[in-house]
Amino acid sequence: MTQTLFSRVSNFEHWTLFRISNFEFRISLRGLFRISSFEFPILPVVLLFIACVAGCSRSSSPSVVLYTSVDEPIARPLINEFTRQTGIVVTLVTDTEASKSVGLAERLRAEKDHPQADVWWGNEPFHTINLADEGLLAPYDSPNAKDIAERFKDPQHRWTGNGLRVRVIALYQGPMTATPPPLRKPMTGVEDFAEPDLKDRIAMARPTAGTTGGHVAALYTVWGAETADRFFRALRANNVKLLGGNSVVAEEVAKNPMLFGLTDNDDVASMADESHSIAAMLPDQKGVGTLALPTTVGLVTGARNPEAAKKLIDFLLTKETEQKLIDVKFAMFSARADAKNDAKFMAVDYPNVAKGMATAVRRATSILEGRE
Repeated sequence: MTQTLFSRVSNFEHWTLFRISNFEFRISLRGLFRISSFEFPILPVVLLFIACVAGCSRSSSPSVVLYTSVDEPIARPLINEFTRQTGIVVTLVTDTEASKSVGLAERLRAEKDHPQADVWWGNEPFHTINLADEGLLAPYDSPNAKDIAERFKDPQHRWTGNGLRVRVIALYQGPMTATPPPLRKPMTGVEDFAEPDLKDRIAMARPTAGTTGGHVAALYTVWGAETADRFFRALRANNVKLLGGNSVVAEEVAKNPMLFGLTDNDDVASMADESHSIAAMLPDQKGVGTLALPTTVGLVTGARNPEAAKKLIDFLLTKETEQKLIDVKFAMFSARADAKNDAKFMAVDYPNVAKGMATAVRRATSILEGRE
């Protein structure tokens, strides 16, 4: 218990006496701090007190750990806004371009018995679905999920989509150093990459990189194994250039070593900010449609900060957050049930595609690398 015993002046020195437990403290006007018979300069003591208070305040602030494959320049401003609104401090853990989603998913698996993350925010749905099926994501029915289209959320509430990225064809639009042979037919869809007159002029990321694995699996699901195998053999015959990530595909097209590339809308948008020689086209708009890739949010099973985690999930699922993703050209369309999206999407069963992804990726990679 703290008591102010008295304040007095002696020998022209003003002292105020405090007692905490068995210790007496005296503060003088000339800047001295006395504990019992020991006397100290007051400034260092005050600074130490302030540091202790600040440290205690920081340690008591709510916090949450977020694992995300959303690009950090996109995620960081949103997370900063969440912290400003709620006071909840977020530790942001991201992944590299070549292993987007894949590396973080493996990290979450490795930490299953001692989870370090509270929230998962994937840049695509398929790894998220597999994590949920492995018990790594827990049910949480966010109130902000109610207006998301049913196809973009889990019926068991283990994950919810928000903001749709899409697979696109990157097109070179700049000047040609040499006039290339004319194309037999205009580019309209993914299957056109198998046309022989595109030999040495096409690129894609390796199936193990980022969203490409999900796209490969979706093609096997929609076309069937026989047609998909034939397609990837045709790409191999066309000397398709296999690259380390989708952003690299956009780079190769913009610089014109390649004429066309399979990639994501945000990678083309980012490259178009640097170069006017690249554009994106939605493939198969008169056919099966393009693959829509919702960013997906889930609560990590065994999260150490579940209440703060749920607040972050609610924030990431708001219509405002989705619009910001669209405004910065990361997402291209809305996942809302009432959205008027001007695009045709593949009618795929996302859980079914996720289940077959590992097999499809192994199969396509083996064909593309000439091992089969």
